Formats: sequence, C-alpha cells, structure tokens
Amino acid sequence: MSRDRKRQLSWYQPDDTEAIARHLERMAGKGWLLEKVDNWIFTYRRAQPARVRYTVTFFPEASVFDPGLTRGQETYADYCQAAGWELAAAYGPIQYFRSVRPDPTPIETDEAVKLSAIRRTMRKTSVLSYALLLLLPLAYLPLLSIQLRRPMEFFSSSSQLAQLALMAGIAVFSAGMLLDYLAWVLLSRRAVARGGACARPHTRFRLGLTAVMMALCAAVLAALLLDPPLSGTQPALLAFLALYGGVMLLGRWILRHLKKRGVRRDNAKGLYFAFALAAGLIVGFGTPVLFGALSGAGVMHMGREPAETYVKTYGNDSRTIALDVFYDDLPVTLEDLGFPVTPEDHCTYEAEVSRSPLAAHARYTQDALSTDSDLPRLACQTYDTRWPWLLERCWEKLTADGSGEPWPVQRLDPAPWGAAEAYQEAGYDSYLLLYPERIVTFRLYGGTSPEQLDMIAQALRPAS
Repeated sequence: MSRDRKRQLSWYQPDDTEAIARHLERMAGKGWLLEKVDNWIFTYRRAQPARVRYTVTFFPEASVFDPGLTRGQETYADYCQAAGWELAAAYGPIQYFRSVRPDPTPIETDEAVKLSAIRRTMRKTSVLSYALLLLLPLAYLPLLSIQLRRPMEFFSSSSQLAQLALMAGIAVFSAGMLLDYLAWVLLSRRAVARGGACARPHTRFRLGLTAVMMALCAAVLAALLLDPPLSGTQPALLAFLALYGGVMLLGRWILRHLKKRGVRRDNAKGLYFAFALAAGLIVGFGTPVLFGALSGAGVMHMGREPAETYVKTYGNDSRTIALDVFYDDLPVTLEDLGFPVTPEDHCTYEAEVSRSPLAAHARYTQDALSTDSDLPRLACQTYDTRWPWLLERCWEKLTADGSGEPWPVQRLDPAPWGAAEAYQEAGYDSYLLLYPERIVTFRLYGGTSPEQLDMIAQALRPAS
C-alpha cells in the first residue's frame, strides 16, 4: 500500500451507522478520507486534516453484484449532492456520504422509511450471514455425540476441546448477533410507531462480542498448532489454512473482476455462486489430496516418528509389512513381571499421553511384533482429572453398571489395591480400578498371576 493509501479492517455491523460515521470523521481529522469500501475493508486516501461530516444510508434495491451504481443510486446520490452530501463510497446497498458543511441537512428524515431500508438491507447481509454461520455448530452436534462416547479420549484432548470451544463460541456469537438485531428491530418499531427515531444499536456489545470471537479463534488455532499429538500434522494444517485463504482471496478477486468487466448482476451472481460451489469441491476433495502429498513427501506424518521400523514377514507367500517400533518409558513392563524378553521378540514400548486443562490420559502398551514370539501383550491406561463429575462420567462409561455396555464387568474387592472401587471384565484378565482422582485399566493377554496383578496395580496407582 502506498503512503497515500491506507486500508483498515472494520468490525462494525452495517446498521451501526452512527458509530461508523464517527469513526470516519475521526479518520478525516487525521488526514484520511474514505475512498472505497470492500466488504469489511475501508480504503482511505491521504488528504489535509479537516472536519468532515459522514453519514451512512441504505439502498436495498442495490446489490454487491452490481457492476457499479444503479440508476436509482445515481438519482439518490444527485439529490444528496444538492443537499451538500457527496457520495464517498458504496458497497452494494450500503452507501457512505460525506459533507464539509458544519451542519448539513440530514439525508433521512422519515424514520419509518429508514427502518424499512435498514431491515431489508440487513436481511440480505448480516442476518443471512449469521443464520448460515449458526448452521456450523448445529452440523457439529452429531460428531460431538460420537466423540462423547469416548469421554476419556475426548476430555483429555486439547485439540478436541478447542474444537468444542470454537463451535460453542460460534453458536454464542451468531445467536448473540441475531438476538441483538431482533431486539433492536422490536425497540425501533415501537419507537417509530410512537413518532420517535430508531433505537441506537448496541455497538459496544457487538464489537466486544466480535473481539471475543476473534480471540477465541486465535486461541483455538494456537491449541491445534501446539497440541503434541498433532505435531506431525502441523504442516498440513498450515497448508490447509493457506489453501482456504487462497480460495477466499480468489473469490474476492473474481467478484471485483466481474464488476470491472461490467457483467450484469444476475450473470455475475450466477458466476460467483458457481465459483463458490467449485471452491467448496476444491477444498473438500483437495484437502485429502494435499494431506496425502505432504505425507508421501515425508513433510507430514500422523502420530509420532518411530524409533525404528521392523519389517515383518507373514503368510505362505512371504508378504511383508513395516511396523513402527517405539522405546518409550513404561511404568511397568513384561520384564518387570518376570517374562523373558529377547531382541528376537522385537518388542515395541509405546506410551501415548494426551493432556488438556481438564484431564490427562495415558496409554501404555508393550507388544511383541515377531510372529514367533510367545510373549503376551500388556495394555494399560491411566486417566487423571481433578473434576469429580468428569471422573464419575468416565467411570460409569467403563463399568456401564454391569449390563454389558460397553463390556460386562463384575465387582471385586478394591482393598488389596488401595482403590475405592474395582471391577474385572467377566471372563477376561482386564481390570478397572477407581481412585479419588485417577482411573486405572490394565490387561495382560494370556493370563495374570496374583503377584503380577499386584505389581501392575502398584505401578499404575497414583502417588499417595
């Protein structure tokens, strides 16, 4: 941007006319006159600081797809020019006028007509946008119901909690904006019916809600980028944001190009919505292709990088498969339990820990990858939280009151393990232990002796 031009984001709603006018007047006092408006961006040109009056009006018959001012807008602008108001900029049905007169004649004097124009404009702009935005968290609800079936994984995942916070924020933001506008309409209709002026919009409330929403988006993005389980996917996330941003910028350029070429409103609208449909397909189908290309190039990987790879041969036709091998520290191992582990077993030691402000979930697994190994598989989990309601929910989900969902369990004496409650999966060597702030589950496939049970439980129980 040159020194004689300046761009500025505007978070005002279209009907925040008085706040917009005061802002533009302050900018004029600093030597910046409004030159162009493009959606949420104001473009100014440098001028001598001066006292300039601004006002915002609405012409609902106009559209953002018009190549320029309509005949009606031009006639309207001529009448305003005669009254001392110069058309500074227009974006679809929203018009910005300025005047150098100290007390110019107001453009709109009939409050009923003004209210009607604002309502018709808002229905085509902000109201429609927020209504469509509100559909996003509604579409998220089926996915949320599936995620809540695994509460231990869900509440210990910073990325999933960030996603939930984002959807909740979008719901509150969209509903808040719509309800605020509805309240303004009701107050304005009542005031106009009594011969008064339209009510003043709650501009500070709207700006505050928008600021909170922007801060939430930044926090969610940071949580996704910094979440350790997603560390390998960060390049893909950044690439997706770049792809999405590029599509948005391309959409703006196409609309501006159509208007410059003088394409008629209906044709421009059809072409633009065709692009929007194509863009949706590009993002929807292009994202998996992008992720696959990044993964194939070794730039992105799902999960952690293994310590080494074990190539396993199986079947009569000597087929092979590459298996990841990890050497993480485990609280208890097959070696601790007295099993003879040799290099020929090709054991993998995996510790996967996810943390969030609500909980921490750890999975510990030791498994022999060799086909010839006779070692059992050891699988343990710990779930820590200081929130009693969350601990109770996860425990109920695991035990499922003995009815068989998700597994049939039988109660055991918890005293030997110092637990509050203890269960065993009926017919299997899978155990569940409940402590004040921790849930422990473990299973040794192939049978467990009492001494081994005690050793595993002691290694996983919380420190006293």
